[in-house]
Amino acid sequence: MSLGQKIGRLRQERGLTLQEVSEGSGLTPSFLSRLERDKVNISVANLRKLAQFFSVQMTHFFEGEDSQQVGQVVRGNERVRLSLDDAPVQVYALLPPNSDLEARLIEARPGSGQQGFSSRGSQMLLVIEGTIRYNLGEEEYELRAGDTLFYRDDVAHSWANIGEHTAVMLTVAVLNGREDR
Repeated sequence: MSLGQKIGRLRQERGLTLQEVSEGSGLTPSFLSRLERDKVNISVANLRKLAQFFSVQMTHFFEGEDSQQVGQVVRGNERVRLSLDDAPVQVYALLPPNSDLEARLIEARPGSGQQGFSSRGSQMLLVIEGTIRYNLGEEEYELRAGDTLFYRDDVAHSWANIGEHTAVMLTVAVLNGREDR
């Protein structure tokens, strides 16, 4: 199944119109229509917008159908990178697609960070290496290696590596609303 067909099938499974996907992703209905018919290619940035809108990992669009295996292994050297090669924050998917969880390994250079706002569900962050300043709404937390932060992912949040070395974090999100989108 082609990438466009997978996107179209996902949209139809969720009972969404092209207009609804357009409004949620920022991509035009005409582009989405041509994409579903394999008439255009999509950039990584725009594919990321669709993955965020549908609350799936980007790898969802590239994997085959769900296997019948009980367990699935994602090897360290086979992780899917969700960021550009030269980005100061590198993000890797740790789980196969179509999971109720989203787990990511994040490596951030000193001074780098990210901002976000979503309503995917609950989120847990474990700092493996480094020092992170994490803002949740009006609250600020300074997190060091070994610290864990848990929160509902429906508030504005941002973080920055305030240490002198690369910070490494593990994030796990429980994805809500997969079936009801």
